[in-house]
Amino acid sequence: MTVEELVGRFPEIPGDLHSEPLVAEFAEAFDGLLWLANKPSACSTQHDAGNHYYLKLVGPMDIYRYGLYTREKVLGEIKGLLDRYRADPDGFAQSLLPADTGVREVKGPGCA
Repeated sequence: MTVEELVGRFPEIPGDLHSEPLVAEFAEAFDGLLWLANKPSACSTQHDAGNHYYLKLVGPMDIYRYGLYTREKVLGEIKGLLDRYRADPDGFAQSLLPADTGVREVKGPGCA
């Protein structure tokens, strides 16, 4: 995945991160997981794998967008994810999924 594809898929990624070399590495390294990632509904009662991939991979950048992380912190989070991936590429995706990961996202009553 390119950075252009990443920000096209997740427009919530702030513009000041688009030219960061770490973000380009991130997009390339997590290509397959990012295509599966999807933002969970606010009323989810159980998350699927795509939700967890979003929360763990894209989530820090979304938190930064709201001003709840500093730029340095979000770049540190991205670097940490890349370091973990490089240390165990085969086990990385599984490490993002808790034991109670659902087959599909389950939404609470009255949620569309």
